[in-house]
Amino acid sequence: MSPVKNQIPCGYLEFNDEGTLTQVNNRLCSILGYNNKQLANNHIETILSSGAEIFYQTHLFPMLKMEKQANEIYLTLQSKEGKHIPVLINADRTVENNEAINRCIVVQMERRSEYEDRILYDKMKAQKKSDKKEKLLSMMSHELRSPLNAILGMVDLLSEEINGEAQSDERKYLGLIKNAGKDLARLADDILNFAKLESGYFEVNKEVVLLEEVLMNSVMMTMPDADDKGIELIRSEKTELKLLADKDRLKQVIINLLTNAVKYTEQGGKVTLSTDKEEQFAKIQVKDTGIGIPSDKIDHIFQPFNQMDNNNSGSSESGFGLGLPISKKLVNFMEGELTVSSKEGEGSIFSVKIPLAEN
Repeated sequence: MSPVKNQIPCGYLEFNDEGTLTQVNNRLCSILGYNNKQLANNHIETILSSGAEIFYQTHLFPMLKMEKQANEIYLTLQSKEGKHIPVLINADRTVENNEAINRCIVVQMERRSEYEDRILYDKMKAQKKSDKKEKLLSMMSHELRSPLNAILGMVDLLSEEINGEAQSDERKYLGLIKNAGKDLARLADDILNFAKLESGYFEVNKEVVLLEEVLMNSVMMTMPDADDKGIELIRSEKTELKLLADKDRLKQVIINLLTNAVKYTEQGGKVTLSTDKEEQFAKIQVKDTGIGIPSDKIDHIFQPFNQMDNNNSGSSESGFGLGLPISKKLVNFMEGELTVSSKEGEGSIFSVKIPLAEN
């Protein structure tokens, strides 16, 4: 037995075609409770359980003779005291000077099972933590939205009661409160959506979607913000394209891109929404004449918590920078692609590609 074979951290044995053990390393002897002299020249079945003996005779040895190798064979060995020891065997066969040598690497499975159990335990533990985090974030989002909805409702009522220029300041302050409330509501939704996407608890329900319907609804939702800021929101010609997508999630993506375009475009600027067909995809583009994205930041635009500085756009809005990362993940879930091209000071173009529905 060479020193190298005795130093490897797993069992090793050799046997001839008669089944006689010709070499057994120290590690395997230790596992089985034998010494080398006790196993030398014994039949291999000495260390096999009754079930393993049958498998050796009917499968392992014939496989070695025919295919010259056997990989990842699960067997049960039997120690000197009769204890059953599960092992994984990889074996090969060579013939030298008309004499066959069958060699086996033996890995004890008890330790592996222990590791697998630990991994499974850690996975379950992490899953429970993730479930708790998901529940907490969901509760937080709900608890935030409920009072915010009440505040926004009261602001609308108060706005209806205020008339005349004498109360223009009050109307202005109510407008600020309403905008802040909307920002907080969006932030609560972003945090919840991001947590779901990160944890994997997020479902996308694909169906045949009329793209024009999604775009019209998205424009209607964004138009008030554009009007308030004096930005022209342009919708190109109508489209009859049908997509295979999640209608609500796609609308969420388009609204986010339009909202961002308005947010980062100066008063009097333009935001254009257009569509095109590109091979088996529908291509949706949101183009603005806004502040653009610096070249050193464009590679990080889809990373979470990378909020762009929008001081030059005249907007006081802020956020956590979750809208684009969420949109990117949603588009990926729909087997599409979200990309951006931009030049600082000249504006940006965000392009969404979504698979077309089959005719």
